[in-house]
Amino acid sequence: MSANSEQAPVKRRSKGEKTKKLILASAIDMLAKLGIKGTTHRAIAAHANIQLSLTTYYFKDIQHLIQEAFELNSQNATADIPQLWRPILALLAQHNKVELRRVKVRLELQQQLTNLLLELINLNIKNHRDQLIVEQQLLNEIQFSPALRLLAEQHNAAQLKPCMQVCQYFNKDLVKVNAQILLTLLKQAQYHQLLANQSILQLGDIRTLLQQTLAIVLAIKPQ
Repeated sequence: MSANSEQAPVKRRSKGEKTKKLILASAIDMLAKLGIKGTTHRAIAAHANIQLSLTTYYFKDIQHLIQEAFELNSQNATADIPQLWRPILALLAQHNKVELRRVKVRLELQQQLTNLLLELINLNIKNHRDQLIVEQQLLNEIQFSPALRLLAEQHNAAQLKPCMQVCQYFNKDLVKVNAQILLTLLKQAQYHQLLANQSILQLGDIRTLLQQTLAIVLAIKPQ
């Protein structure tokens, strides 16, 4: 058997994988722009600039295509988490346990973490807007599609991890609870910023909510 004949199946598989990834990336774009109802084989093919027959060849069932698009979107979002949280975790790593017991240090961290978390929210909105929109659709869809529930749980666990890394520096008895409170606030702040009418939640409101939440996380007693 010649080398060329051996390479042919590999090339076909490689081309097929590229086409499949293109279809899924196009599906994510359509989910962000048109929602689930508007995400059809025809819309995806037109956006990807490929023949309609290719989308139906790789994904005969539109529900299967959308599910895989949700999975890819989750993978992409999860891959971005370490970079987004690196400055926050690096700041906390600079302090030892003795320093973290001091009220003055915790008050300073409250302000520093507020600023860093605001920056994280802004970066997510600026660079990952479509990811956040599709993520919200995933969370809405799990009540109609139990098959997506596990994916949503895994996605939430990945997002919860850095929040727990932050919270473990402080009240160790309430790490998971405080982490979930922090994550819930971050999600809600991001989703509100995605709305067309951004006056619903102003930057100052988000800052205040973050400061109050961090007061709980850092176990700062009211002065």
